[in-house]
Formats: sequence, structure tokens, C-alpha cells
Amino acid sequence: SRLLDCSTRPYTTLMSRRNRPPRERPADPDTVDAPWRVFLAVPLPEPVRAAVAEQVAALAAEKWPVRWVAPEGAHLTLHFLGETTRDRVELLRLGLPRVVAGHDRFDLRTANLGVFPNLKRPRVVWLGLHGPAHRLETLRADLGAAVADLGYPVEPEFRPHVTLGRVRDQGTAAMPLRNLPEAIRRRCWDPAKNDFGGPPPLPLPVREVELVRSRLSHAGARYETIARFPLAEPEATGPGR
Repeated sequence: SRLLDCSTRPYTTLMSRRNRPPRERPADPDTVDAPWRVFLAVPLPEPVRAAVAEQVAALAAEKWPVRWVAPEGAHLTLHFLGETTRDRVELLRLGLPRVVAGHDRFDLRTANLGVFPNLKRPRVVWLGLHGPAHRLETLRADLGAAVADLGYPVEPEFRPHVTLGRVRDQGTAAMPLRNLPEAIRRRCWDPAKNDFGGPPPLPLPVREVELVRSRLSHAGARYETIARFPLAEPEATGPGR
């Protein structure tokens, strides 16, 4: 029986390997049927991008366990739609201009730094925004209703911000995760305001919404604007109107 065991073991191993399902390879993002990872966002003007780059460079020098964004790709996300087919991307491109054009242009401004969900358990480091938040929320709500009709999930909670970095799942030799909250507090908290500090405010005009494709790679995310949807010019007011 010992000789029989020895003779059948290689055969059994060979059969198990033959019956094993083939390993699935990630889909080539450039093939015709590959899904696209897309989101809706407000683009940032160059002065705000420069401020983001300055903040990211300064905070990255702290050696925190944070994956910082590439400033050239920073944006104000309204809805993350996830992976979708190209034909559904075309439905978005055709259906959203009317929704966005139903809103007049307006202006926001940059504000303090902050973290999500809170300072005791930071997961995201961001640059806040001030201004007519109700107008941004109304624009986002109308876009949300439109994409929901097309079957996309919509996150109910929204706080206007520009993401600067996302906390890694593990700490580093220079900074264990347990030490990160105190490090952020020492670096970013303003005792005089009893709140986070931040760079001087800059205007952030909301003039259009972009449909953006995100391409993920080992080098980080690359963003490609698929379509731009302009907001409406406010009607002129004056005597006789």
C-alpha cells in the first residue's frame, strides 16, 4: 500500500492542478468592454491647486503615515459613481448638462484644515470650504437625483472639502498610528480659535462640473476629464428688470 500511495500522489496533485480554475487577471482598462471608474467633481482653479501643493508638501515633511494626493489631481468631489460601462458613461454625458445648467454660477472660498471622521480617529486629511454651501448642496442633490435614476448609488452625507491625504492602514517606523492624532493636533490645531488652522482663504469659483475617469495604477491615480458641464450665467439685473 505504501508503493500505491507513492505512485498515486503525483497523479492526484496533477489532476487537482488541472481542475483548479484559472487565475483571473485584472481587466485591461483600455479594452472596449473594460469598466470605467468615474466621478463628478468641481475643478479647482490654479491658485487653489498651488495652495494644495504647498499644504501637501508641508504636511508630507512630517512623515505621517498618510498617502498624500497629487496636487494636480486635486478636486472637489460631488459624487463618486464607481465602475460603470462605457454606454452608461455616454448616458451621463448626454443627460447631465441640462441638470447642471439649471444652476447659476457661484463662488466658494478655501477654509481651515480638518480630518474625517474626527481627531481621535483620523482617516482623511482635508482642506475645508466656506461660502454659499446651500447652493453647492442643491447642485449636488439635483445631480444625485439624476444619477440615481440611472441606477448609481448616492451617498447621503456631504461636507464640502478638498482631500489632501488618506491615512494608511499601518503606521511607519517614524510614526505609529496611535501617535498620529496628537501629531496632527500639534501641527494643525489653533488654540486661539479652538479649531483647526489653515492657509489664507482663496476664492474657488464654481463654474462647471466635470465627469472624470480615474485610472488606478501602482504610481497612483491618474484623472481624465470625459466631459464638462457649465453652470448658467446669472441673469443681469438692473432698472426695468
